[in-house]
This record gives sequence, structure tokens and C-alpha cells, in this order.
Amino acid sequence: MAEMDRSRSTGRILGIFLTLLALVAIGGAIVLTMRPELFSLGSARLVDRVSIVPQDAAVAGGQWRMVSQWQGAGEFQEAGNLFLVEFKAIPGWETPAAVVLKKGQMGAKVEGVYKPAQYSEQTILTLVGASTLANRLVPELAHFYLTHIGANEVRKIPGKNADEFVMEGIFYSTKEIRSIHIQGRGTPAGFAALKDGSCDVALAAERISGDDAKAMGEGFLSAESEYRLGMDAVAVVVHKDNPVSALTVDEVGKIFAGEITNWEQVGGPSAAIKVFALRDTFGTRRFFDDFFLNGKGLAPAVREVDVHSLLPDLVSRDPWAIGFSSITVANQCREMPLKAGVGSEATLPSAQAIRTQAYPAGRSMYLYLAPASRNVYALDFIRLSLGDKGQEIVKKFGFVGNEDIASGASSVRQAVQTQESVSSAPGTTEAEAPKAPPLSGPLPQLVQFDGEVVPDDTRRKLLQDVLDGVFEAEHLPIIFRFESGSIDLDQQAVKDVNRVVAMMKEPKNLKKKVILVGYSDSAGTYASNLAVSRKRAEVVEQVLKVKGLKDIKVLAAGEEGAVQSNESRVGRENNRRVEIWLK
Repeated sequence: MAEMDRSRSTGRILGIFLTLLALVAIGGAIVLTMRPELFSLGSARLVDRVSIVPQDAAVAGGQWRMVSQWQGAGEFQEAGNLFLVEFKAIPGWETPAAVVLKKGQMGAKVEGVYKPAQYSEQTILTLVGASTLANRLVPELAHFYLTHIGANEVRKIPGKNADEFVMEGIFYSTKEIRSIHIQGRGTPAGFAALKDGSCDVALAAERISGDDAKAMGEGFLSAESEYRLGMDAVAVVVHKDNPVSALTVDEVGKIFAGEITNWEQVGGPSAAIKVFALRDTFGTRRFFDDFFLNGKGLAPAVREVDVHSLLPDLVSRDPWAIGFSSITVANQCREMPLKAGVGSEATLPSAQAIRTQAYPAGRSMYLYLAPASRNVYALDFIRLSLGDKGQEIVKKFGFVGNEDIASGASSVRQAVQTQESVSSAPGTTEAEAPKAPPLSGPLPQLVQFDGEVVPDDTRRKLLQDVLDGVFEAEHLPIIFRFESGSIDLDQQAVKDVNRVVAMMKEPKNLKKKVILVGYSDSAGTYASNLAVSRKRAEVVEQVLKVKGLKDIKVLAAGEEGAVQSNESRVGRENNRRVEIWLK
């Protein structure tokens, strides 16, 4: 009897369970009919597949996204009412129209068909010249410029050879591709391309020489053709483990000329020196030849390299190798400290040493524009490169920006900085103004090409007069330089005149005196060089007076205060200058 009761109870429970299961099934069927997307369980999706065709468009960056909800102003639409599949716009392709999926649509197969867009193409600039600039800096400046003029996207396309690139600016709205072509084939190639009209801007790792300027044609050099981009330096590079502490400029020249062949000869271990050099198509090589070799030729054993950035890489692989390069591509090599002479201090090519010309192998980098150029993009590109943001990019790649370039550390200025300061009493006249303490100690070495011996008393009196004249004055980070073999200001100096005039109009400078100190190289007699250095300072004085400045004093230092050796053309050009002080 009990067993029958248990059997009936079990049957009732089973019946109730089956009834509930049936009710759940009926309810699920009703919900499935009304909201099928809730029961997809991974098999029936709102979107089953989105295809992007052709494959080239997918490779170029074609993408899609789905907006699952759509909200309008002041209203809310229930999720699932509207779904939108959108496609990303990519350069060179017509973007497919968005696809709308309506409520209840499941497992949709959406195809986004991209079609090649008809973009007009235009080369707006061609820049040719120094690989030092073309390697990284100029492509970055070109990227910045294309973005500045409105490009939505910029692409960098490598050329057939090293240091050659095409920077493409993509303009979506106007369907344009504007290109800037960059060719790092060496400074001489840049001048040649500018002359024959095959480039708009020449990239130069050094200032154009007088002979090259004449070859470009009458009137090539002008305020509208030459623009200093910043400063660089030629580094002598060795393996990071090389134990030699420093080299003189003369020792470097002898190594590359084959007169020194073993590291033991310059204080290192007994090991043969393996020498690498850039080919003579590079401006960096021309600078090296002029500054270090001074008329000597490379030794036959020297291995010449065709790619600037490759040279440091080769040196870094050999513990006894040596080479030279721009500081911006020295990379994993060790930069060898240089001494201007045997008794000089060894200096690394730091930004500070370059801007103060304490490092002997510093150089300026230039952009050159043909005077008759009608390319509006060329001058616009140069102006942007010389502006604040452009100069930030210049400094980012290891160069010294124009605003940071200070004048050379001449012996005159060094002497002023080491003298004990004496404050001026209010109301003192120039005749009563405090003088610098008497110059003491040995005088800097003076090398005369013609063998002239200048008495120490003569030199000491000259230096003391200059020290007294600039005592307690503020030295400005501006140098006025001159055309080769003349007393005419170069184009950068013409621009710097306007900077000085604007500076003197500032309220804090209205009552200050301008002091100009002229310098010369040592080619000629001491007296004649003193006279020409004064004449150079007077040229700057007259230009400033024409611009409205009145209170100006002129001093002459002649050969004293050379910032570089007079034995090289580059050194002589850098020594012919006028420095400026405010008091």
C-alpha cells in the first residue's frame, strides 16, 4: 500500500515538472518570435560577416565599425532599433556608403566595396643636397610643413637610394596628393641642382664658398637666397672601447693622411689604425678636408664610404677604426674629444661647445633658394623651418638652433669674464668709467704666416684697450660675418642687424650703448689686420646708424681672439667677424 502511495506521489511530481517544462518552452517560443536576437547563442549574430574589398583597400587600412545604438536630440531609441555599419576613409580610395541594419535583422553579411579614388598629384617642392640634413631632419620638417598647409595624412616613401625620400601629403577634402621630394646626394650636388633648376631648395652642410657663389651666377647671394638653418659639428668617431682620451686637430689630419698609422703614436696601445672617410661628393668630406687635412690628400689605405649614416656603423664594428661624421648620425660610436692645439683643452662636440665655438670643428647648416624662384612653397617652407616650431625640430635631431647660437669664446671675452668685477658709480663719464684690471699672465699664442714677430707690449696694450672698452658690458649671442675676401656683410649678418635694432628698441635697452669689436684672420701683417678689423666694425656701425641707432662705440682686436685655426679656409672665415656688446 505504501509503495503505491510513493508511486502515485512520484508520478504527480513528474507531471508537475513536465508541465512547467512545457510552459517554459511555450514562453521561450513566444519571446523568440518577438525578440529573436536574444536567443542567438553565438550562432545567429546581428552581423555575421563584414568584408572589405578589394584586398588592396584592406591592406591600405580599410576598417569598419558598428554603432549599436542611435540617439537623436531629445529622444532615445531602444537598443536594436537601428544599427549602422560604417567604413573608415583611407587615402586613395572612395569610402563605401554606410549600411543600416533594421530591427530584427540577423546574420547580415555586409560588404564594403572600396573604389580607387581619383586624386590629383602634384610635386610642390624638390630639395637636394647634404645627406646630413636629408637623412632625418628635412623629412621631419617636410612632414611638419605638409601638416601645416592642411594635409590630413602624411606618408614617408623611401627612394631608390639612401637618404632619398618622398613625403606625400594627402588632402581628403580636395582629393589631392602634394609631394615633397628629398635627395641627400651631397652639398655640391645641391648647388648643381639649384643652378640647373632641377631643385627648389639646396641643402648645404657648409656656407657656399666665394667660387661656388660666382659659379651660380651674378647676384646669387642675397638676403632672399641664403638662410642659416642651425649649427652642426663634424665629429671624429671611434669605437666605444677605444682608450685614447683625446686627439689634436693636427693628429687627426696626420691619421687620415697616413702619417700616423698606429694608435701607439697618439698614446694608445700598439694597434694599426683602420680609417674610414666619406667620399668627396659630401659637404662633410669637403669640410673635413679643408679643416683637418689642410691641403693634404687621404692615404691610399683609407676606405671611402658612399652612405653617410653607414660610416659610423662600420667604425662601431672595429675596435681600432676611426672616421668622421655629423654629430647627428654618430650613433653608437664614441665621439673623440678634440684639441685645437697641443696646449689646448680637449672638447667634446656638445651643444654648448658648438654654440660657443669651443669645439673647433663646428659648422653652420644652410638652405639656399634661387633668387629668381617663383615657387611659393619654397620660401614658405624655409620660413616655417626658421620659425619657433621648425627650430624645435632642428634641435630635436641634435643640431643647434639659430636662437641658441652664441658668439665665439675669444680670448678677449674670456679675459673679461675672468677679471674681478668693479661696479660703476652712478653718473660717471666714459673717461671716468672703471677700467678692467691689468691683463696679466702669458698671452695666447699668435701664429703669423709671414713670420712677423709682434712684441708682447704691443699686443698687451691692444688687448687691454679692448678689455677696458667692454668691461662690465653684456655680450650678445650674435656674430656679424663678412663675404669671403671683402668687408661686405654676409646675408645672415644683414638679417642679424634687424634683430639688434629690434632689441635696442626694447625699454630695458633704450639707454644702453652698443659696442662693436672687430676681428680678423692672421693673413697679412698685424697692423693691416688691425686696420681691416676696425673697418669691419665701422661697416656694422654705419648699417646700425642707418637703422636709427646712435650711441655706438667701435673697437678693433685684429688677430687677437681667433676662435679657430687660421691655417684652414673655414677657420679664417670664422675669425673674420664683429662681436657686439651692450653697456
